[in-house]
Amino acid sequence: MTANQFFTAPIGADVTRVRLGREEHHHLARSARNRPGDCVWLFDGSGTRYFARVEKVGRESTELCIIRREEDRTAKAGLVLAQALVAAKKMEFILQKAAELGFTGFQPLETARSLRAPAERSDRKSERWARIVREAAKQSKGASTMAVHPALGLKAFLAAAEGGAEKILLSEHGGRPFRDLLTERRDGPERPVVVCVGPEGGWTKGEDRLLRESGFTAVSLGSRILKVETAALAAAAMVVHFWGA
Repeated sequence: MTANQFFTAPIGADVTRVRLGREEHHHLARSARNRPGDCVWLFDGSGTRYFARVEKVGRESTELCIIRREEDRTAKAGLVLAQALVAAKKMEFILQKAAELGFTGFQPLETARSLRAPAERSDRKSERWARIVREAAKQSKGASTMAVHPALGLKAFLAAAEGGAEKILLSEHGGRPFRDLLTERRDGPERPVVVCVGPEGGWTKGEDRLLRESGFTAVSLGSRILKVETAALAAAAMVVHFWGA
């Protein structure tokens, strides 16, 4: 059976014992029903996983002893999903799946046909998104947590975009088959990858043109019309599968 994984506060290089409290303790003791002597995985979101043995399960906390450390060597380059804002549940689904698949960054975008982000994201929503990302990393046994950035308008996003990144645009206005681009380089690019997905109403022709002029390669997922969350998940999964995140 695959050992469960739990999130913890940052673990220093010389730390050998860890205490879990609150939600993670509850998950370990009551949901996963781990007991002293069981081995589990821990991660603090920094890129290292820790194989640990449960030493003591108390009423409010669990004590563990670290057995070994494993650095994350799976991702070759950063993977960023730039997603136009959609309805909350759909956005959370896309966020969750991008984190499960191993994307390192998530950039919400405000576009002509997208929803608008509030002037300031509430603390409650920020914590909810952070929890979704942590739970996705736990589920997928990831060592790092995906960074979630504040929403940007399209022009601001393009102005801040890394110049050396591999830029991919899912476009309903025409583009080369995505699989062809991905299979041209089986080993993937040795640089960050940014995948840009539009809103439910699609990109405007002006936005599509602006993205292409900014160095994005337009690609198509085929002839079928996909829901935005389906398109985002399909594109993310294809990048991870072919370019080995």
